[in-house]
Amino acid sequence: MKNKQPRDSWMLYGATGFTGILIAQEAVRRGHRPVLAGRNAEKLHPLADRLGLEWVAFSLEDERALLMAAKSVDLMLHAAGPFAKTCGPMMDACMSGKTHYLDISNEISVLQAAQTRHRIAEKNAVSIIPGVGFGTVASNSLARHVCDQISDPVTLEIAIAPYLAQGSAGAAKSTLETIARGGYVRRNGMLVSVPFGSGAKRIRFADGGYNMLPVPSGDLEAAYMATGIADITVYMTSPLNPNLARLLLPIAQRLLSWDALREQIARRVERRRASNVKKAVDANQRSWLWAHATDRYGNAAEAWLETGEGYAFTASASVHAVERVLSHRPIGANVLAAEFGADFVLQLDGVRRYGSAP
Repeated sequence: MKNKQPRDSWMLYGATGFTGILIAQEAVRRGHRPVLAGRNAEKLHPLADRLGLEWVAFSLEDERALLMAAKSVDLMLHAAGPFAKTCGPMMDACMSGKTHYLDISNEISVLQAAQTRHRIAEKNAVSIIPGVGFGTVASNSLARHVCDQISDPVTLEIAIAPYLAQGSAGAAKSTLETIARGGYVRRNGMLVSVPFGSGAKRIRFADGGYNMLPVPSGDLEAAYMATGIADITVYMTSPLNPNLARLLLPIAQRLLSWDALREQIARRVERRRASNVKKAVDANQRSWLWAHATDRYGNAAEAWLETGEGYAFTASASVHAVERVLSHRPIGANVLAAEFGADFVLQLDGVRRYGSAP
């Protein structure tokens, strides 16, 4: 690894993961030459050779190598989950190396960790922007849009119905950990724990109604950072109807709170993912989001966002985020919609926003 790459250089850590490979390919397609990084040299080398890129292998536990890597580039895009465990060392290395930090997480704890480093980022004149992947970018941009339509909004609801052609092992682990933590909503500006499955309901989108339930995803924290609204609920699709969700999910939450059981299920999911043939992305399948805001007088605004497949969106959104950060060089901890506005998402291919039900 050279001491310092040219200005506007960046590194992708977690490049050999399912999402990391998509990001690397999208970066090259858009004319970038990121340094590919991760812990496994045997996986990195052939990927870097195929894409014609430099690579470096190191573990996040190797503090010296991590710091050297962060110092060698202007920006780090972190794509190695589970982010609740991996973001801290990477954020700290980037702050010490005066390197911009982005990640593709969608976890409350990661966005909170970013905010605790806000002053350090300001002092070092760099940015910390977590959540530049599908859920957070899309939902955050839509939330900011509806809140801009009315004066002094006080409540916000967000619902996400994603289409994913192929799951990743990292996402599966994060989902299991999310269920184990239970449900959360934001009330009076505070995160409030609720039984997982409570508040489940049907929400209608352009392609039909979906069973939805409140989830403690990073969208909940990102929306608060972008809008400052005190009462926020984020919903995600569920295979269970609302009545079954309220009955069965609290039991699943208790079971998955056992670390050994959760880790065993995660290993089985990872093996199954590895053995499955990747599905081709169906261009006719769409992801949908809905946001609804109200003010204290009952005035309301709502909007829908249509996107393509979730992992392809993440690859596109994260590379666009890298471009915007390197161009504008914002300072401090923030989210994309707060930093670059509600229309950031509209620059991505295949994204459409509607002011009434499409």
